[in-house]
Amino acid sequence: MSENPCYGVNPIRPERVPFDPEVPRPARTGATSAPGSFKEVLSETIKTVNRLQVEADTTIQKVVAGEIKDVTDAMVAVEKADIAFQTMSVLTNKMIAAYQEIMRMQV
Repeated sequence: MSENPCYGVNPIRPERVPFDPEVPRPARTGATSAPGSFKEVLSETIKTVNRLQVEADTTIQKVVAGEIKDVTDAMVAVEKADIAFQTMSVLTNKMIAAYQEIMRMQV
């Protein structure tokens, strides 16, 4: 017998799912539902980043005022806000680059 590590393992076979366009599919609900329009997604993202920035600022003010003794809470809040802002900034740059590329296309 050979030294095959996969000996005795059945290969994966894709399962065929019949598709009938006449049969309506159930709507997805909850967190797995499709996002709204691009404008809505962008608006919600900006609101989330803003909320994280405000939370970080509030936490820093509480540390300075002596209301919070553990500085790690403030550091975590600041890092969350920083990562969210950096991510939004990178995505914004990517969207602008994609828009500029589309505008350079000749029709």
